[in-house]
Amino acid sequence: MESIVKPRQCRARQAAGARSRVNDTGGSVQAMRHVVRPPGLHRLSTRPPGWADSQGVPVVDEAVLARLGALRIPPGWTHVWASADATSPIQATGIDARGRTQYRYSAAALERSRANKFSHLLEFASSLPTLRHQVENDLTRASPDEPPEGPVVAAAAVRLLDRGLFRVGNERYARDNDTYGLTTLRRAHLTLERDTAVFDFIGKEHISHHKVVNDSTVAPVLRALLAQDCAPTQRLFATSAPPSWRRVDSATVNSYIHTHGAVSASAKAFRTWGATVAAAAVAAGAVFSTTAHSRQERLKPYDAAAQLLGNTPTVARAAYVHPDAVSVGGDEEVVAALETAIARQGSPLVEEVMHDPGLQAAVHTALVRSADGSSDWS
Repeated sequence: MESIVKPRQCRARQAAGARSRVNDTGGSVQAMRHVVRPPGLHRLSTRPPGWADSQGVPVVDEAVLARLGALRIPPGWTHVWASADATSPIQATGIDARGRTQYRYSAAALERSRANKFSHLLEFASSLPTLRHQVENDLTRASPDEPPEGPVVAAAAVRLLDRGLFRVGNERYARDNDTYGLTTLRRAHLTLERDTAVFDFIGKEHISHHKVVNDSTVAPVLRALLAQDCAPTQRLFATSAPPSWRRVDSATVNSYIHTHGAVSASAKAFRTWGATVAAAAVAAGAVFSTTAHSRQERLKPYDAAAQLLGNTPTVARAAYVHPDAVSVGGDEEVVAALETAIARQGSPLVEEVMHDPGLQAAVHTALVRSADGSSDWS
């Protein structure tokens, strides 16, 4: 008689095998001789942790060990691999506690990536006038007496990304961690009074956020979203307009940006550009209110960017603010544009003047000039 393997038992065996592989932390030198490993170096589960090559030979070279130590690979990573070549762009990989592959890069690779990112940022900035014009058109055609249509809701989200520098939101983080970004916000996170929208929510890394956006163009759409017959725990960015109930998520927002901005950029570009303009504005003389009075004057542009982003100054400087932002703050055209923006807004505060089109255009032009290019801003 043929043996019968029940599907459930088969799946259980597969799951157990998968768990076994995930829990493998590299093993001993002896075990490595019986496991297929990619060429390179592998971290051992010894105490203290050691390293061995793909043949199981321990690494004893002090220079190599110093390079591996400088990568600061978290002890919780499993399946840790490192390149034997100190010039390799990818220096190490590993699996984190959530099963995601993580990377450590060489300093040269990080610098190239940073340069490319900020080059793309200027392309994004040059597309903003066109994108903002489309957003304005979509928002102004919304009816105050009916649920807003999908494109109008997407336009409202893009407007808030631009004005409030929100993170766009991640479905998994909202589900697993109860942490939110713009598109995953619940209705209870928003308080609306006339044209002032106040958002209070817990974001990434469980950081509490309090964002205030005063905007007469987006406020009517937010009011229409709140007027829908939904519980406070339901999503804010969703519409009951025919043909069916639909939500606006990060993919919807990014598609809107790609379609109407005609540039390959994601929602994160708004945070990067906003941080860059804010830093340049403070360097040019905009006022930044902070309790950190002991901070050096030259670091205040990064403090301002960090506060607007909800990040640390270190993260703001490394990941968001254009490397030339502070230096172009001294550009005569940027200073003149800031003075005009202050007169127009009636306030020298960076959060008030940073959205001024003239100031943004001047910062963009100065940054393009610093890269020996020509401005596409129109």
